[in-house]
Amino acid sequence: MGLELPKYPEMEEDQVFNFTDSEIVSHVKQALASVLSGDNNSYNQLVGVMHHSKHLAPDEVALLETTLKALAGAVSSIDITHHDSLLSAIYCMSMWNYGPHVADALAELIVSLAISNGKYLDLCLGMLVSNFTPPPYFLDKLKMPHGLERKGQVLSRVHAAFKKIADYVPLAPLRLLTIVLQGMPTIYHKDRAIVIYVENMLKLESGEIGELVGSTILMAVVDRLIELDVEIGWDAILQDDFSKGIFEMELEDVDDIEESAEPDVGEFRLSRKSLAGNSIAELLDNLLVLTFEHLESCEREGRLAKVFETLLQSFRVTVLSAYKSKFAQFVMFYACALDPENCGMRFATVLADLFVQDSQPQPTR
Repeated sequence: MGLELPKYPEMEEDQVFNFTDSEIVSHVKQALASVLSGDNNSYNQLVGVMHHSKHLAPDEVALLETTLKALAGAVSSIDITHHDSLLSAIYCMSMWNYGPHVADALAELIVSLAISNGKYLDLCLGMLVSNFTPPPYFLDKLKMPHGLERKGQVLSRVHAAFKKIADYVPLAPLRLLTIVLQGMPTIYHKDRAIVIYVENMLKLESGEIGELVGSTILMAVVDRLIELDVEIGWDAILQDDFSKGIFEMELEDVDDIEESAEPDVGEFRLSRKSLAGNSIAELLDNLLVLTFEHLESCEREGRLAKVFETLLQSFRVTVLSAYKSKFAQFVMFYACALDPENCGMRFATVLADLFVQDSQPQPTR
């Protein structure tokens, strides 16, 4: 049995695409208004369109795109009480399931909802944050070119939507910060899901709203590194040859670093054989590399010194006092390697001050 395309009031299937944009918006408004009179037929058909997600025929894709655009033009007619099933369907949609045209229309609708009524703001921001990571079935596709292309398409639209919402709702970045931190995957989630989520966090830190949320986000990333770090016991590490460093490349070897244009992130891998197959160590490894790449981009953009102040604060508050921390501090070392004259000297001065100050606790000194 084929899928029956929904029909809006007084519209035949072959007429759907012969209407102007304003006429389609008018029909959608009629479907929304019909709920108030107890006639749910047109409204239910409208909700049904939102559930179209996989293996869509071209006419279904066109209908979904047209409907999303029409809803964006009719947000003033959407009621959070009477149209809760429609809103739920919209918030459950994933841009990862669609091509660029539908994704554009969905992003436009979410932005329109967010700026139309404060009641929708958190829900819209939460929906966008949920698009940080793909559906489980899509994770393996991230290894392939078309999967990476879809990733770029989705994330660019998600972050553009954040910026548009923030332009109209000045408090949106602070609400977004809370949602991002609360939604951060635990260390026991799938590796790729955590990595791509943190990648989005770092993208927020370096983006246009990073001035408001960047420091807190960066400290949250470091905290997650520490959580992973302390999960790795010393017992396995002590089995290895201590004549070799924890990392394959010694960050302290400044001469070698200065000979190259910039450190090669690929060389900064946890090299202990005993850690091979340790999922926590592999996740920490991937997140460290991601963080190193972010620091490199900060250095290229000329804002590493500012970011380093946030790292210093995190180092004092959490890294320095973390019990059994072994690897997280290499974020500091890497930043110093990128800018020895500024970050390196600043870090050395801070460490020296901490050591000579009698007021500091003995473990800190």
